[in-house]
Amino acid sequence: MQKPHRLPRRHASSGTWPNIIAIAALLSLGGACKSSDSEVQADGSAGTTGAAGTTGSAGTTGVAGSRAGTGGGATAGTGGGGGAASVTGAAGSSGACAPRAAFTEASHTILQVKWNAGTATNAGTGVVHAWARTAWTANGNTLSGTAKACGSVLPPAGLSSLVGGGMILIEFPDASWDAAGMPSFPVTQTQSGWNVGSTVSNSIAVMIGYTMANGATADWPTSGTGITTTADPDGDMKPGFTAAPRNGGGYVLPPTDAIGALLGGDRADKLYTVFRLSGDNMATRTSCDEASGTTTVMHFDNHVVGCHISGKAECTSAQADFVDTNRTVFQVLSATVKTKVVPDAATCADVRAALPM
Repeated sequence: MQKPHRLPRRHASSGTWPNIIAIAALLSLGGACKSSDSEVQADGSAGTTGAAGTTGSAGTTGVAGSRAGTGGGATAGTGGGGGAASVTGAAGSSGACAPRAAFTEASHTILQVKWNAGTATNAGTGVVHAWARTAWTANGNTLSGTAKACGSVLPPAGLSSLVGGGMILIEFPDASWDAAGMPSFPVTQTQSGWNVGSTVSNSIAVMIGYTMANGATADWPTSGTGITTTADPDGDMKPGFTAAPRNGGGYVLPPTDAIGALLGGDRADKLYTVFRLSGDNMATRTSCDEASGTTTVMHFDNHVVGCHISGKAECTSAQADFVDTNRTVFQVLSATVKTKVVPDAATCADVRAALPM
């Protein structure tokens, strides 16, 4: 199987805030199963030798099919004892699946991550979940698709004692993923075939809330202040993709300065974020509609370009820069991906339900 060109590797830098997002529109695909019967011929001594489903030899029972579907069975033999009734074939080992001309697929990427300690956050490890939906069109063993991010769940992180301690959890509203302004991204996939056991591979680069030339490979700005061309994918009239940190139930809002955090100062209830995620997928079909494999993450970048103070107005540029400077940058240790064919009209909610955590 031909492996697509890999994007250049770039290691994520260390940081100190919960990573603003891990979207992986990193995908594989499946096909549709095809049922078939196989025939097993018996030795006919007393009667006519019967192919599957025809006249069988004396007393011989039809053999189950070797592929998925109903196996051929022998009827009563001519000139001999009666054959047993036909039996049903078990799922076959050949794994034959019918090709698809076009279909829609859900994917769920699971990333094992770590992050370093910093001024605001303790070091830790955790799991990031990311979902995507891709509409595919096939031309032989080459597929072209359009991918769209459909969700992300991040791990909680502990704040350091220098900012008062506590736990923070950055969340993205589920409804935002189906917003009309959420971007889509082209992806090309190659494969060894459609059957169970066939391999598939693809590469993808996703950028949300920010546009720049050669976005898949260009150097990521070192600070959120360097982000100048933001977009508004969730349509809330704020730059970037808005995250809502959890407040209550053991979680606190992110502080906007170190001294204020200790003295009950301002905390942010909204974070305006931008991010980039790119990587390669290698997967194997486990059924006609599903596949699983591994993901190699090439770039995993983010910034906070603004924020909102709880109970007040927008953050000042200095407050937004504090949050950005102290964000946690996840370092990906390993990643896996699962995919499943879904209806063409599937929403992001449908995608998350098809491949739950």
